[in-house]
Amino acid sequence: MNTKDTRKWTSGEMRIHFNLKQTRDSEKLTQIMLVASLDKRRVRVYTRLRVRPKYWSAATNRCNLTGRLTRRERMGLEGINEQIERMTTLLRETDNRLAMNGEPMTEAAVRQVMNGLLRDEEREVRPLPYLRQLAEDYVKGINRKGKRGHDSSVCTYLTALGRLEEYDRGRKVPICSFDDFDKHFFADFTNYLYGYTYGREGERKHYTQNTIVNTLKVIKNLLHRAYDNEVTTNDYFRKVQTALAADASDPIYLEEKEIKRLAGVRILSDAEREVRDIFVIACYTALRISDLRRLNEAVIGGGVITMYQTKTQERVEIPILKEIAPLVEHYREQGFPVINKATANRIIKTLAERCHIDTPVSYKECRGGVSTVHTVPKWKMVSFHTARRSCVTNLYKRGYPANYVMTLSGHRSMQAFQRYMRASSKEVMANFVHLLKKDKALPG
Repeated sequence: MNTKDTRKWTSGEMRIHFNLKQTRDSEKLTQIMLVASLDKRRVRVYTRLRVRPKYWSAATNRCNLTGRLTRRERMGLEGINEQIERMTTLLRETDNRLAMNGEPMTEAAVRQVMNGLLRDEEREVRPLPYLRQLAEDYVKGINRKGKRGHDSSVCTYLTALGRLEEYDRGRKVPICSFDDFDKHFFADFTNYLYGYTYGREGERKHYTQNTIVNTLKVIKNLLHRAYDNEVTTNDYFRKVQTALAADASDPIYLEEKEIKRLAGVRILSDAEREVRDIFVIACYTALRISDLRRLNEAVIGGGVITMYQTKTQERVEIPILKEIAPLVEHYREQGFPVINKATANRIIKTLAERCHIDTPVSYKECRGGVSTVHTVPKWKMVSFHTARRSCVTNLYKRGYPANYVMTLSGHRSMQAFQRYMRASSKEVMANFVHLLKKDKALPG
């Protein structure tokens, strides 16, 4: 005996309408939500479509195309309405097909139709190529702070993306959707970065903790841009922790007596002379190497170097201290050399070794999740970034207020400034006592 239920269901029993997740802020993008009423039960599904409430008509359940709209706004709203119509049509067709078979429209059927539609849409945008395009176009767009990106940032972004692409090639299941950037992905990708090794056989190294954290920051930033561009509604990236303690990859500074020793070091070539002179200038201006390469564009006069910093685009006025005044005047007349970063860092290490800046220094490094302490001669740690740290630290040790030094260095927060200020508490206290005695603030 056939026990199958032969009751007939009538199509059209399902009612469909759309509403917004929030309506309070008329200018803030919000998701459009599908609400399907099935036999006194409501099913709510986010459509991943986003619109500003001021463009939404609650009466028609569609975007309002009346009023003064730009061509771009009208095209975007028309596109949303077309997608809403497509969703409605497919749900009606599914309802009719099930009714012909004597079956009711269920919540599972509604979600199956919607998930199929959303997957189809996301297949059209392949995540990794899209993120690469975002990175390559970084200098063309405006970020959330209203500023354009820099070429150096593009290199950083593409390097981080290269790590993500290599990780993806090794996965059994490749990244096919923006929904794949979930909790499991970030945990697995982080473990991959900690376990990854590079270098020649016998000299293999793990990534430092700084490299891993910065890679995750780049991926988060690109996913945020994709989210802002309404390519995806997956915002799990917001939950990813990237405020881990950074390892001290450059924990040293040069004392002023060491800088003087370096300024008088024996020179064997014009390249060494140029690198040494520019390094000494950096030690008394706190300029980054990207700004040192643009000194010919700076306005120099009245004892001040005026320029816009490459990284922050902030205007700075740097007093020309007596220690570098002759060098600045010399190169102002004949032109400042434009040095190559890698070559300059290699040469400055050689010069630091030659003038015996070899005090043993210890530093902690975290690679592959393992922290180790290394002790090396000081010259091995010297780079052009050391000059920036040296300027900040030595000026602070002289007794100049931190906010004055921050104005020169371009730091915008005390937290960032303190990461550069490398004087020990003992050194700071000794200088503080000296100033107190100078001002006769101490008894006796």
